[in-house]
Formats: sequence, C-alpha cells, structure tokens
Amino acid sequence: MMNFIKKQLSKLDKHSLEILLKSSSTVIVQFIGVSARLIVSVFLGRTLGVSGLGDINFINQLITVVMIFSVIGMDHVLIKQISIGISQKNNNLIKNSIHTALVINGTIAFSIMVIGVCFSNFIAKIFNNSNITQPLIIAFIIILPHTIGVVFTSGINGYRKIWQSRFLKDVLTSLVVLAGICLYQITTININIYSIIILYLIGRILSLLISVIYWKKLFKPIIKKKYIGKLMLKTSFPLFLVATTSVAATSIDVIMLGYLSTSSKVGLYAVASRLVMFLGFFLLISNSAISPKIAILFANNKLNELSIMVKKVTFGLIIIGLISILFFIFLGKPLLSIWGNDFTKAYSLLIILSFGQIISVSTGCSGILLMMGGHEKTLGYISIFFATLNLVLNYFLIVNYEEIGAAIATSLTMSLESIVKVVHAKRKTGILTLPIK
Repeated sequence: MMNFIKKQLSKLDKHSLEILLKSSSTVIVQFIGVSARLIVSVFLGRTLGVSGLGDINFINQLITVVMIFSVIGMDHVLIKQISIGISQKNNNLIKNSIHTALVINGTIAFSIMVIGVCFSNFIAKIFNNSNITQPLIIAFIIILPHTIGVVFTSGINGYRKIWQSRFLKDVLTSLVVLAGICLYQITTININIYSIIILYLIGRILSLLISVIYWKKLFKPIIKKKYIGKLMLKTSFPLFLVATTSVAATSIDVIMLGYLSTSSKVGLYAVASRLVMFLGFFLLISNSAISPKIAILFANNKLNELSIMVKKVTFGLIIIGLISILFFIFLGKPLLSIWGNDFTKAYSLLIILSFGQIISVSTGCSGILLMMGGHEKTLGYISIFFATLNLVLNYFLIVNYEEIGAAIATSLTMSLESIVKVVHAKRKTGILTLPIK
C-alpha cells in the first residue's frame, strides 16, 4: 500500500505536489474545526432540542448572508492581488491592497452593524420569532470584527499560508465556542441561544486580534496610505455578485425554511446540511490552496502546467466524494442518532443534499479558475442565474414539501450550476477541470 502511494505521488507535477502538501496540513486544521462544530451541534441539539438548534442555525445563516455585503468579494481580490504582488516582489501592491480593503470593508461593516442592531426586533417580528431578538443584536455586532478579520486572513492566504488562514478564519472561533460551552458546563452560566452567540462574538474578536499580529509578522507595515479603491472595486464587484449568490445558494434554504416552516424543520435540515458540509470542505480546502497558484500561473501564462494541476486535484476530490457519500448512505442514520433519536428523520435530507454536494465537489475548481483567470463577470452571471433559480425552486418546493423540498431545490441547483461552470471554464480559459482528456 505504501509503495502504491509513493508511486502515485511520484507521478504528481510540482504544482500538484505543492497543493497536496499545503492541503494536507489544511485538512488536519479544517478537520479539527469541523469536528468542533459537529460536537457543538450535537451538544446543542441534545441540550436545546430541535427547535433551539434550528434557531441558532437560522441566525447563523442569516448573518452569513448579510456578511457577504460587508466583504463584497474583496477577499478573493486580496488573495489574487497579494499572490501576484509576492510573485512579482511588488510590496506597494500588497500594502495598498490591504489598506484599501480595510477602508472599504470596515466602513461597510460598521454601517451594516449599526443598521442591523437597530432593526433586530423588526427582523425577529418578520420571522415571527421573538426568541431571536437579543441574539440577533449580538450577531450583527459580530459582523465588524469578522469582516476586518477576513481582510487579514485573505492576505495571509495570498501569502500562501493556507492552513494558518483557514485556522484563523474558521477554526479558531469554533474552538472558542466549544471551550466556552465546556466552561458553561462547569459553572452556573445558563446555556441558551444568547449565551452561545456571545461565544461566537468572543471567538471572532480573538480571531481578529491574532490575524493582525500574524500579518504584522509576515509583512510590515500593516497598511499604507494609498487608496486604490477604483481598481479593486472594479474586480470585486463581479466577485461580490458571485459571493452573494454563492452564499445565498447555501443559505436561502435555511432562511426560507425558517420563514415558511418551523424551527424544528430548520433544526433537522441544519444537522443534515452540516454533515454534508464535511464533504464540501475538501473542495473548500483545495480551492484555498490552489487559488494563489492559479493566479500566479495565469499571470505567467503557464496554462499547460495549470491544466495538469487542476485535473489531478479534481481526481483526488472525486475519490474523496465517492467515499464520503457511501459512508452517508450506509451509516447516515446511526450518525444522525448522535444528535438524538428525533434527528434520524433527517436521513432522507442527508442523502438528497449529498448527491448535490458530490457533483459540486467532482467538478473541481472551475469557479476559481474563472475567477482567477479574469472572467469574474461570466462567473457572476452564472451565479446570479442559479441563485434566482434556487430562490424560486426553494419557495415552491418548501411550500409543498417543506424540508424535503428545500433539499431537492438546493441539491438540484447546486448540481446544475457546477456543470455550467465547468463548461464555461473550458470555453473561457481552454482548461477542463475534469480529469479527462
């Protein structure tokens, strides 16, 4: 077995090998984060019940959508700009990009935070759920440290410090929440939606502080007083559309289910969706690792090397996806029962969502390829179309089939969008992400 693995590794080109090495450490870090989130989810499911877990996941998804407007696609712009700046030893590009992103994103995030805090009660009334008013206020406050943190973690990613970026952006907050829950258990602090959201706020603030310190060690000074907003906004706007529609595609199901159905249905759906995210996080990791490399290879016009790299990465993702979906099919119900016996009702949701996710994973980095290759507008148009389709399908299917309808709508649109991205990536860049000739 070891000889087989060594033989396969020896066949890898230098770029694919670099991605593998960077991804391996990122996989470990991301696995820790996913495990922490799953443990938290299990605990909350058993402590707060299906409805309580549904409320927390509803708030998280709602804020996730709102945060896209504070980031406005600038995270991907930063990865691209800083990757190119490093490869060309252009320190001014790096300095100016970070400074500009801080000005733009910080201003937007502060404005959204203030508006959100003021209208939290109104939002809770829209969704006919007064229990989420105070947690929503805290959740909107989280937007500011999270957004500024994204600027620095994107810069760290552009520096090709992949696992460090993923740890600071996602994993650290999950670990803080898990540690906080353990602390709550040994003290008299009551565990409810409000106290859990407080932990998320602490995690985001801590993540921001460490990100700033780490960035300062990588690059000095942190900022430079030269604003290049026109250049960066020109690139970020199409990416903002992509990010908006992408997050909408993964969040609109939970939000609409919360509006059209009950917290219990959201709770069941949220557990199935969180488990399926385990399948998708391999694509997330590979995209984080491969994005700076794609930007550099495009800038140097090394398309043949780029093609070889993406095919090998996609092949690995297909293998991982097939193993994961077989695991869910045969062991899905026992896995769901960890949350409690009531959650085994989510098995059909788990299978439906898994098929959509495996198609998304199996098509590889086609979206990143369009993004880093300068075809952001094309990617934006694709994302807008399928986000609209997802919204329409979710509405009609949830009205008639509730959580099953949400799963079908999400899985179907995810699959179709992934296929269309592959086709357009081939047309625009000449590179097919699928591992076929």
